[in-house]
Amino acid sequence: MHLIDNPNIKYSFTTRAIPLDEMASVVPMYAPPRIGDLLLAEVLELGRNTRIEIRTGVTMSMFPGDHIVGAFGNRYATDQYEGYVPTRPVETCDLLSMGGACGEVVSQHASMLVDPTRLRIVGLVSDEHDQPINQRAFGLPPYDVDGHLDGSAAEVILVVGSAMNSGKTTTAGTLARALSRANFGVAAGKITGTAAGKDGRFYEACGARPVLDFTSAGYPSTYMLGLEELLGVYDSILGTLRAANPDYIILEIADGIFQRETRMLLESAEFRRSVDHVFFAASDSLSAESGVRSIREYGLPLRATAGSVTQSPLASREAEEALGMPCLSIERIMDGTLKEMLGTGRALEWSTRDDVFAPTEEVA
Repeated sequence: MHLIDNPNIKYSFTTRAIPLDEMASVVPMYAPPRIGDLLLAEVLELGRNTRIEIRTGVTMSMFPGDHIVGAFGNRYATDQYEGYVPTRPVETCDLLSMGGACGEVVSQHASMLVDPTRLRIVGLVSDEHDQPINQRAFGLPPYDVDGHLDGSAAEVILVVGSAMNSGKTTTAGTLARALSRANFGVAAGKITGTAAGKDGRFYEACGARPVLDFTSAGYPSTYMLGLEELLGVYDSILGTLRAANPDYIILEIADGIFQRETRMLLESAEFRRSVDHVFFAASDSLSAESGVRSIREYGLPLRATAGSVTQSPLASREAEEALGMPCLSIERIMDGTLKEMLGTGRALEWSTRDDVFAPTEEVA
């Protein structure tokens, strides 16, 4: 019997690129799982995540005894959990994210007052030949970014930040909203992180089309990937977005600039060559100063700071005085100031007053 014949299974967001009819059965786990291996699991005990995001982006309540399909992956979340793919066959694991990444939690933030949701592993999801299915087999096709530069006029805007919850997604989405309101074609992508669909939906709500992330490239998460794999994710996302021929491509990298994968990408000359503009999201003036110094050391084209520091006008002024560069709130991004940052010659026709804003939280 195909798994899809069981209406009681909840298929998580991270499985969305895999056709359901590929999921034929379940086989025992005889070897250590790999990043991207699909698993069928029973909910044993609810913890941090009481809901799961399914393939359509809808979140559904979970209950003990429910069955879900997720994928093994690592997680880096300084405000939540540190988790890893098991290094041996196991019978139980933790739900690392609402989007369906699964692994074993090894540390957690003090604010996490409940343990992660616990799962009993029924087995690995397999195809009709009883071969375990891996999410990576269903990712975007590879692209040579350098080979696609001449065929697209799109300028790449990179949003990086000081840490988790520093305002990167809000900044990236607001940039997309401002540019799309000014009649520019905008595409967006999230290069690193852990499976969850809310950031992509926020970009779409802000006018970006198309929107992709690392799950589109075949990964439930990007923590602990090698540089070659990271660049492969980046190239496939950027190449696919370029093929849509937008005017601007806005890309976000998760977490902070000291995080392993973020640092690896920033240190890559190939990655830096493809970036036309950088906005740095910070939570306070000191992290803004440190981040700006690091971005300048990489030789990247930094245009302004932004992020949660702008929730305080006083902190924003402090950052501007310390750095000698603009610190852009949501309102300043939307009022036309962005034209000076990007140096575009096209007329910007957005409203100078725009209160339509739905903040996101980097939690899943």
